[in-house]
Amino acid sequence: MSEEGGAGAGALASRRRLWGAAASIALLATAAVLAVAGGGEGAPGVPSPPTIVSAGDVEELTSQLGHPVYWAGEPEEGSLELTAEGDGSVYLRYLTEDAEAGDQRQIFLTVGTYPVVDAQNALRRTARENGTALDRLEDGATVLPNPSSSGSVYLAYPGSDLEIEVYHPDPGKALELIRSGAIEAVGG
Repeated sequence: MSEEGGAGAGALASRRRLWGAAASIALLATAAVLAVAGGGEGAPGVPSPPTIVSAGDVEELTSQLGHPVYWAGEPEEGSLELTAEGDGSVYLRYLTEDAEAGDQRQIFLTVGTYPVVDAQNALRRTARENGTALDRLEDGATVLPNPSSSGSVYLAYPGSDLEIEVYHPDPGKALELIRSGAIEAVGG
């Protein structure tokens, strides 16, 4: 997402990227997973498929990215799928036990972390442009329900250059997860 575009154009693009997470993937995620699995190294920006990962793999990736990655904790059942893009965007999908990496169904809890300069102001601009109300959490975080998707909500913390998107197929569940404090930085 461009620094200029903020979340206005980015919100729609982010939603498309989130739902189509099997699209262009950066080798950055694969490099982290391969390093843990004993594989080779690769250059960021080269596409690779979504990958099933452990919490440790995600923690390793965050140190390589240089910014936090947000999630809803370790899955109780099923598996965790990681997709990363060359711009530092990361998607974590909570797959059911019957799903494999790259599953195209839009039925999984997904948490996306996107680099966005001054993310809170980007969400404010998007809210103004769309005539959508913002919410604020006790910790000062800004919350913006996606006006075009009842299952998707954006979140940004004060002073952060990261926008977090939470998608859940059940309307209202993403906002519930955010308000409950379930969405947090990996390792945080």
